[in-house]
Amino acid sequence: MHVAALAVPPVLTTARLPVVAHLFGRSCGLTDKTIMTPSFSNADIVLVNGLILADPASPQVARHGRTVISGSRLLRVNEPCSDPLPAGTVIDCSGCLILPGLVNAHVHGAMSLLRGLADDLPLDTWLNDYMFPAEAKFAGPEFVRLGTQLSALEMALGGITTCADAYFYMEHAARAVCEVGIRGVIAQGILDVPAPDAPSAGDWKRRVGTFFSAFPDDDLVTPALFCHSPYLCGPDTLREAAELSRKRSVPFFSHVSETAWEVNELRNRYQCGPVAHLKDVGILGKDFIAVHVTHVSDAEMDMLAESRTGVVHCPEANMKLGSGAAPVSGLLQRGVIVGIGTDGPASNNNLDLFEEMRSASLLAKVISGNPEALDARTVLRMATIDGAALLGLDDRTGSLAPGKFADLVILDLNRPHLTPAYDLISHLVYSAKGSDVRDLIVNGKVIVDHGRITTIDEEALKAAVRKFAERIRSDMGVGKPLGAEVED
Repeated sequence: MHVAALAVPPVLTTARLPVVAHLFGRSCGLTDKTIMTPSFSNADIVLVNGLILADPASPQVARHGRTVISGSRLLRVNEPCSDPLPAGTVIDCSGCLILPGLVNAHVHGAMSLLRGLADDLPLDTWLNDYMFPAEAKFAGPEFVRLGTQLSALEMALGGITTCADAYFYMEHAARAVCEVGIRGVIAQGILDVPAPDAPSAGDWKRRVGTFFSAFPDDDLVTPALFCHSPYLCGPDTLREAAELSRKRSVPFFSHVSETAWEVNELRNRYQCGPVAHLKDVGILGKDFIAVHVTHVSDAEMDMLAESRTGVVHCPEANMKLGSGAAPVSGLLQRGVIVGIGTDGPASNNNLDLFEEMRSASLLAKVISGNPEALDARTVLRMATIDGAALLGLDDRTGSLAPGKFADLVILDLNRPHLTPAYDLISHLVYSAKGSDVRDLIVNGKVIVDHGRITTIDEEALKAAVRKFAERIRSDMGVGKPLGAEVED
């Protein structure tokens, strides 16, 4: 389809946007008197003006002319704007930077309902004394739907267009992600011990069958499998889950070497560390994604590289739980693909991937004593195209190119903390925040419009979450209702 063939009439309102320096001026026939903002009910969208960063693999910020979205795909990217504007919904990006949507490569979305329930604790205490008991009582389909919707909402408002989510009752999580409108790789959790959706030990196969049969038929979501860890999943379970994922051609995840305790436990059981154990079991490979990897030897990093296993770095959750710091620079030097994840909102406690990028870079500098470690351009690539590659989606998302899905962020640059703009790539990693996202487009649809979600009722969702949280608060005997701590 040629640009001139777009036949959807523009729906315009008059708005006032600041003209921010000469870099952000208008060049596509718009004037201060007629700045176009869309109603977003139309299928085809034209972005004009502003700046663009299209390819994080070789990041360059350029003046933006025009980008055309047709259906769910990018039709043209940053073409000259010499011709008259085509018919279609027009989004003026003056004062903004257009960039690929961020990829959150590891999250437990439903756990937003447990955010702040227990903090400042080591991982084993946090899990065994708080998370597992709360999940045993409350983690049902409603819990998963509400919690995942809340997390998907938070991610969308913060510029995340794709997430890899892992938990229980994940067919319900898949529907929640679709309702909000972001893209998701949705992994059903597997444990050898009883779980909320598999109350009998070893019942995970039945649960996985239910998950696949009930998984929604929607291009936004891809099914996957997630073994919690090699200390809660034995060798037979790991092998069978890996084989099932290969048979179905879906990604396979596990927490790996997250804590020193885990490493010692695996050495006691199998006389080797977690990565070596997974190699012995036959799990490592290009379809396997190891999450955390904070405690690994040089030899284990070599195993990950040689097997083409992907890794997800979750710096803030690892710092908060005192788990350690992944040797990301060493993994990257060996050619391992590393993405960035927030981990769950109960262990982070937010899902701001801009903040996560900053933490990843600063943590690498601290542990190495090298200020050049994990520079801004590398970290931006990890949070976009490398995260997409990790999930097997880099041919569809993670960069802006004709034919790819229209998954993109329009970031407002007219902020004090983004001024002046000497190096916008540096700004994205060290200065930007999720709250700087003005608009978000996923699969060709605007799901965030000037900071507001367009797909669900945000206030109704938050009210439902607060109501559910009161049940958790009452049962667990923690915290106080909102405002109860304030005295007259």
